[in-house]
Amino acid sequence: MIKIIEVKAEDIDLIKEIHINEIESFGELGGADMWMIKSFVRYGKLFILLKENRVISVAQFQKIFFGEKVFLYGFSTVVSERRKGYGKKLLEKCHEKLKEYGIQEVLLTVDPKNSGAIELYEKLGYSIVELQKNEYGEGIDRYLMKKEI
Repeated sequence: MIKIIEVKAEDIDLIKEIHINEIESFGELGGADMWMIKSFVRYGKLFILLKENRVISVAQFQKIFFGEKVFLYGFSTVVSERRKGYGKKLLEKCHEKLKEYGIQEVLLTVDPKNSGAIELYEKLGYSIVELQKNEYGEGIDRYLMKKEI
Protein backbone atom coordinates (compact mmCIF):
# COMPACT_ATOMS: atom_id res chain seq x y z
CA MET A 1 0.00 0.00 0.00
CA ILE A 2 1.31 3.42 -1.02
CA LYS A 3 0.40 6.72 0.61
CA ILE A 4 1.74 10.25 0.48
CA ILE A 5 1.68 12.41 3.59
CA GLU A 6 2.93 15.72 4.87
CA VAL A 7 5.22 15.08 7.83
CA LYS A 8 4.37 16.80 11.12
CA ALA A 9 6.65 17.64 14.07
CA GLU A 10 5.18 14.83 16.17
CA ASP A 11 6.12 12.18 13.55
CA ILE A 12 9.45 11.45 15.31
CA ASP A 13 9.90 7.91 13.97
CA LEU A 14 9.34 9.10 10.40
CA ILE A 15 11.77 11.96 10.91
CA LYS A 16 14.44 9.49 12.10
CA GLU A 17 13.80 7.30 9.05
CA ILE A 18 14.03 10.35 6.77
CA HIS A 19 17.42 11.18 8.32
CA ILE A 20 18.70 7.67 7.58
CA ASN A 21 17.49 8.05 3.97
CA GLU A 22 19.32 11.39 3.70
CA ILE A 23 22.62 9.81 4.77
CA GLU A 24 22.18 6.86 2.37
CA SER A 25 21.24 9.16 -0.53
CA PHE A 26 23.65 12.07 -0.04
CA GLY A 27 26.29 10.98 2.49
CA GLU A 28 27.02 12.45 5.90
CA LEU A 29 27.84 15.92 4.56
CA GLY A 30 25.40 16.18 1.65
CA GLY A 31 22.06 15.36 3.22
CA ALA A 32 19.83 17.19 5.65
CA ASP A 33 20.61 16.53 9.30
CA MET A 34 17.98 16.17 12.03
CA TRP A 35 17.92 19.92 12.71
CA MET A 36 17.31 20.74 9.06
CA ILE A 37 14.63 18.07 8.72
CA LYS A 38 12.78 19.46 11.74
CA SER A 39 13.06 22.95 10.25
CA PHE A 40 11.47 21.78 6.99
CA VAL A 41 8.69 20.12 8.97
CA ARG A 42 7.97 23.18 11.12
CA TYR A 43 8.71 26.08 8.75
CA GLY A 44 8.60 24.65 5.23
CA LYS A 45 6.91 21.58 3.80
CA LEU A 46 8.14 18.02 3.92
CA PHE A 47 6.26 15.30 2.06
CA ILE A 48 7.00 11.59 1.94
CA LEU A 49 5.82 8.59 0.00
CA LEU A 50 5.30 5.55 2.19
CA LYS A 51 5.14 1.99 0.91
CA GLU A 52 3.93 -0.49 3.51
CA ASN A 53 4.68 2.17 6.17
CA ARG A 54 8.31 2.51 5.04
CA VAL A 55 9.71 5.84 3.83
CA ILE A 56 10.49 5.45 0.13
CA SER A 57 10.71 9.01 -1.25
CA VAL A 58 11.20 12.39 0.43
CA ALA A 59 10.64 15.97 -0.83
CA GLN A 60 11.69 18.99 1.27
CA PHE A 61 10.53 22.47 0.33
CA GLN A 62 11.40 25.92 1.62
CA LYS A 63 9.54 29.12 0.81
CA ILE A 64 11.36 31.73 -1.22
CA PHE A 65 11.16 35.12 0.48
CA PHE A 66 9.77 37.04 -2.51
CA GLY A 67 6.83 35.81 -4.57
CA GLU A 68 4.77 32.66 -4.52
CA LYS A 69 7.70 30.33 -5.05
CA VAL A 70 9.32 27.42 -3.26
CA PHE A 71 12.72 25.78 -3.54
CA LEU A 72 12.90 21.99 -3.60
CA TYR A 73 15.83 21.72 -1.23
CA GLY A 74 16.00 17.96 -1.09
CA PHE A 75 14.46 15.13 -3.05
CA SER A 76 15.40 11.47 -2.79
CA THR A 77 14.22 7.90 -3.11
CA VAL A 78 15.80 5.00 -1.25
CA VAL A 79 18.31 3.23 -3.47
CA SER A 80 16.43 -0.09 -3.66
CA GLU A 81 13.24 1.64 -4.90
CA ARG A 82 14.64 3.99 -7.54
CA ARG A 83 13.36 4.03 -11.13
CA LYS A 84 10.01 2.52 -10.13
CA GLY A 85 7.95 5.72 -10.41
CA TYR A 86 7.71 6.54 -6.70
CA GLY A 87 9.58 9.83 -6.95
CA LYS A 88 7.39 10.92 -9.86
CA LYS A 89 4.23 10.10 -7.90
CA LEU A 90 5.50 12.04 -4.89
CA LEU A 91 6.40 15.14 -6.89
CA GLU A 92 3.09 15.11 -8.76
CA LYS A 93 1.24 15.07 -5.43
CA CYS A 94 3.55 17.78 -4.04
CA HIS A 95 2.75 20.01 -7.01
CA GLU A 96 -0.99 19.57 -6.31
CA LYS A 97 -0.58 20.42 -2.61
CA LEU A 98 1.71 23.38 -3.27
CA LYS A 99 -0.78 24.79 -5.76
CA GLU A 100 -3.47 24.53 -3.06
CA TYR A 101 -1.16 26.61 -0.82
CA GLY A 102 -0.97 29.31 -3.51
CA ILE A 103 2.49 28.43 -4.79
CA GLN A 104 3.02 29.28 -8.45
CA GLU A 105 6.59 28.17 -9.13
CA VAL A 106 9.02 25.50 -7.93
CA LEU A 107 12.80 25.87 -8.28
CA LEU A 108 15.47 23.23 -7.70
CA THR A 109 19.12 22.55 -8.38
CA VAL A 110 20.51 19.32 -9.76
CA ASP A 111 23.94 17.96 -10.63
CA PRO A 112 24.37 18.30 -14.43
CA LYS A 113 25.75 14.72 -14.43
CA ASN A 114 22.60 13.32 -12.79
CA SER A 115 20.83 12.42 -16.03
CA GLY A 116 18.20 10.28 -14.29
CA ALA A 117 17.04 13.14 -12.08
CA ILE A 118 17.13 15.65 -14.94
CA GLU A 119 15.04 13.30 -17.08
CA LEU A 120 12.47 12.93 -14.29
CA TYR A 121 12.25 16.68 -13.71
CA GLU A 122 11.85 17.37 -17.42
CA LYS A 123 9.05 14.76 -17.67
CA LEU A 124 7.31 16.68 -14.88
CA GLY A 125 7.58 19.98 -16.75
CA TYR A 126 10.73 21.49 -15.27
CA SER A 127 13.14 23.31 -17.54
CA ILE A 128 16.78 24.26 -17.11
CA VAL A 129 17.13 27.98 -16.40
CA GLU A 130 20.90 28.26 -15.99
CA LEU A 131 24.12 26.51 -15.12
CA GLN A 132 25.34 27.67 -11.71
CA LYS A 133 29.12 27.26 -11.80
CA ASN A 134 30.84 26.29 -8.53
CA GLU A 135 27.49 26.54 -6.70
CA TYR A 136 28.53 24.28 -3.81
CA GLY A 137 32.28 24.75 -4.04
CA GLU A 138 35.03 24.58 -6.64
CA GLY A 139 33.97 22.27 -9.46
CA ILE A 140 30.54 21.53 -7.96
CA ASP A 141 28.17 22.88 -10.59
CA ARG A 142 24.39 22.71 -10.60
CA TYR A 143 21.60 23.30 -13.07
CA LEU A 144 18.89 25.59 -11.78
CA MET A 145 15.54 24.21 -12.96
CA LYS A 146 12.03 25.62 -12.59
CA LYS A 147 8.43 24.64 -13.10
CA GLU A 148 5.32 26.79 -13.02
CA ILE A 149 2.41 25.07 -11.31
